[in-house]
Amino acid sequence: MAGFDLKQLLPLYDEIGCLKYGGTLNFPQLIKLMEPVRQGQEEFGLKHLEIIKRDQLFPAWWKMPELSPPEIDSLKGLFKNIQPKDTGLVQKLFEIFKNIEIMSCLLRIMCPAHYGIYSAPVENLLSIKAETPLKKYLCYLDDLSELRESYGFDTSAEVDMALWALSAILNEDWLRNNPDYHQIYLDYINKPNTVKRISAGHALKNIRRENVSYLDLAECFLETDPEVAGFLAGKELELLIYNLYEQVIPKGKGYRAKDFRSRLEELWEKRYIREQQKEEIISWWETRNKAVHTDWVSASSEQLALFRKEVIRMISEVRKFKEKLNKEKLI
Repeated sequence: MAGFDLKQLLPLYDEIGCLKYGGTLNFPQLIKLMEPVRQGQEEFGLKHLEIIKRDQLFPAWWKMPELSPPEIDSLKGLFKNIQPKDTGLVQKLFEIFKNIEIMSCLLRIMCPAHYGIYSAPVENLLSIKAETPLKKYLCYLDDLSELRESYGFDTSAEVDMALWALSAILNEDWLRNNPDYHQIYLDYINKPNTVKRISAGHALKNIRRENVSYLDLAECFLETDPEVAGFLAGKELELLIYNLYEQVIPKGKGYRAKDFRSRLEELWEKRYIREQQKEEIISWWETRNKAVHTDWVSASSEQLALFRKEVIRMISEVRKFKEKLNKEKLI
């Protein structure tokens, strides 16, 4: 794969783990010790939890909860023939351990083919957000599967390790500026890749969920991308005119306007919009057009600052127009 390749981070997992924490969990040994459970030769129990707890690095990240005898007994039979993204299994383990990271660590040891460890670094890297820890982890499993296929990893656990190493490089100056890792950082930042696409998809979905109005969404982009803010405010304006048109113009036979300017003109002709209001709306639409058609890549900082002020005014006025239509129950 040209450019950034997540797979090149896999060999760096142990290396970066040693630099940050003096080592990593001994996954090969832990997986081998759990083999009798996976093969159905042993039932998972307290002995196996103690094996994980005794790993030298486990206490550096987590504190294994003290489980009651009934809780330990309920683990029997859970790890035979584990399926990918087994929602019932994940739910059961979370109810027992009450900790998504410890639960995911156990799943990663028992079934590295399809599971990885959920942690704050990978959550932030992929912009995962959900109502519950369980939903976050299930989302993460989907991401691991997609990245596994995209980059040609053998297991989801390998993807998880590569993501953790990448997050460390992105978040730590001393790693990011290390000559051994700096080119990886540059490739990730400067080139499109599946990790960034997944992260952006989650982030934008969350932003959209929390900003139902295009105007609210536009304000999120004012400081960094005023042209995007102008386009989004234009979408809100276009939606307002469309909804007003659908509300007040009968859906009878004959001509119906099919675009923004035609709808606006008909609304004005039939006196649903005054002349002054029409001119104001046209000026807002011109700001939208400027956002869409201007070469903002080569614009100076002064030009961007002036346009940002113009978009701020547009957002404010469109918001007032929307409130007026709502008050008059026209939309």
